[in-house]
Parts: sequence; C-alpha cells; structure tokens
Amino acid sequence: MACTILLVDDDESVRLLVRRILTGQGYRVIECSDGVEALHIASLHDGPIHLLLTDIIMPKVNGLVLAEGLAEHRPEMIVRFMSGYIEAGIVSRTHPAAVLLQKPFTQDRLIEVVRAALACTAICF
Repeated sequence: MACTILLVDDDESVRLLVRRILTGQGYRVIECSDGVEALHIASLHDGPIHLLLTDIIMPKVNGLVLAEGLAEHRPEMIVRFMSGYIEAGIVSRTHPAAVLLQKPFTQDRLIEVVRAALACTAICF
C-alpha cells in the first residue's frame, strides 16, 4: 500500500513540481493550495494520511496552525514543513520535533526528507 501525502503550498509551481516528484516515487499525493482547503479535504478523506508536507507561510491558515488543527483528528500523521523564509530555529521553538525542508530544495533532498519521515510507517509499500 502506497503512503498518502497531503501536500499544501500556495505556490502552484512548487505544488506541481513536488507532486510530480512524489508520485514518481510511488506516493499517493493529495494536493491543496492553502490551509483552509487542506483542513476541508482532510476531513473528507476516509483513508489514512501518512504525511503532511506543508509550506509554513500561506494566506488564510499557515502551515503551523494547519498541522495543529490536523493533529487533533489525525495524531498518527507525520508532519514536515517547507519554507523559503523561516529558519529551522523559529519552527523548533513552537514545534520541537519539527523538521524543516528549506526552499529551494533539490529533488534528492525532498525524497530524502519524505523517505526518512515515512521510514517508521510499516504500511507504506
């Protein structure tokens, strides 16, 4: 069974590129353009969401608030943040176990972060 990744980024070009890379690796990707849409889509999704991969700086609902909101109903979901503006230290103060994928990133770095996050998820593949 392939892992399901909820990908949230307000930049369409980033979403398209990340989705292409992740689906090419065999992951199932649910793509959302902002936190409000992601909360709604996640509430409608019957199956598991193994990983939330979200930008931090977004209009409406930022990635930190999104992760907290989804954790209430999906505590088993792993979270990885992306940002081109925020340093890891800022995120770790509010989310001590957070991993930040700094933009711009390479395809190899993206795959490395996702694989490491999902390594403990036995049901993937």
